[in-house]
Amino acid sequence: MVAGRWTRWLGLRLAIGFVAVVLLIDVAAGTHAVLIGFLALAPLFAAAVESPRRTAVVSATATTAAVAAGFPSGMLGSLDHLLRVAVVITVSLMAVYVARARTGREERLRRMAEIVRITQAAILREPPQYAAGVELAARYVAAYEEAGVGGDLYEVVAEQDRLRIIVGDVCGKGLAAVRLASAVAGAFRQSAIIRSDLTQVARDLDDLVAREPTPARGATFVTAVLVELRGGEIGTVNCGHPAPILRHCSGELEELTVAPPDRPLGLGGPRTPECVGRWEVGDRLLLLTDGLLEARDSERRFLPTSALGACLAEPSVDRCLDAVWAAVHRHVGGEPHDDIALLLVERRPVAQ
Repeated sequence: MVAGRWTRWLGLRLAIGFVAVVLLIDVAAGTHAVLIGFLALAPLFAAAVESPRRTAVVSATATTAAVAAGFPSGMLGSLDHLLRVAVVITVSLMAVYVARARTGREERLRRMAEIVRITQAAILREPPQYAAGVELAARYVAAYEEAGVGGDLYEVVAEQDRLRIIVGDVCGKGLAAVRLASAVAGAFRQSAIIRSDLTQVARDLDDLVAREPTPARGATFVTAVLVELRGGEIGTVNCGHPAPILRHCSGELEELTVAPPDRPLGLGGPRTPECVGRWEVGDRLLLLTDGLLEARDSERRFLPTSALGACLAEPSVDRCLDAVWAAVHRHVGGEPHDDIALLLVERRPVAQ
């Protein structure tokens, strides 16, 4: 608590400390050097990290110090002294303006970030923790620059004996991408209930995305992977999306690839029939968006799939996703540059 208060006032303390150091050096130097001009640096520093009010306090302190510095050097009232004080005052006024502009921009970005969070929460509903014999967990990390909102999505439709999942990524950014992501998630919820064939669900989504207006630049499409879990079977329809990763109990990682890969939703054409595989109790299936696989380090190297092995071995699905996010953060060296949506399911023993 005390450390937090110290950190919040750190910029003000350092700026005023700098003013004091300049004054001490100026007094010690006497007439051999005039350091009044350096006092203008204190308001500039405060403007970079402090509020306009605290920047004004530093500016007033620097101006007062500039006037007082004329006494030891005998310059008080001279043209040279007045010009130096005028420089400090001018820079101080500019610093207060910069602080106001900076804090205003930060507040706008904070509000935009909150809007992004609320919007994404409305689209990406929290999946059930347990359903149809599996345990689930999901994560969404939005990477935005001035609210450049992405269109990553996931949705889960649970029935008594099966679970249907979609994880997808809308081409593009902004509100249009969010709107299309919401439409795709809603259409999946409806189609996944009434259609018996997962491929037909993909065709329904094809029709929805194809009806969307084409933007001025590029095309409207959505990469997505649709998965049906029924007991020990995994049915997959991949529409141009990164393949799900299946971690077996043995620790082996398997990508559920489909050859040849289908085109994304909205681009038309026939659909490849559902691909069916097997998984055992204790196996875990990770569905992801390309923001995970395309996360790059300082040397532009992608995050290797093998790095996910240890992450998916954590005791619970929630801790697995926490470990995946930590691995991405370490690899990138900070926040990712693209949205990342993750959904992890683990096959659980059926209660007798």
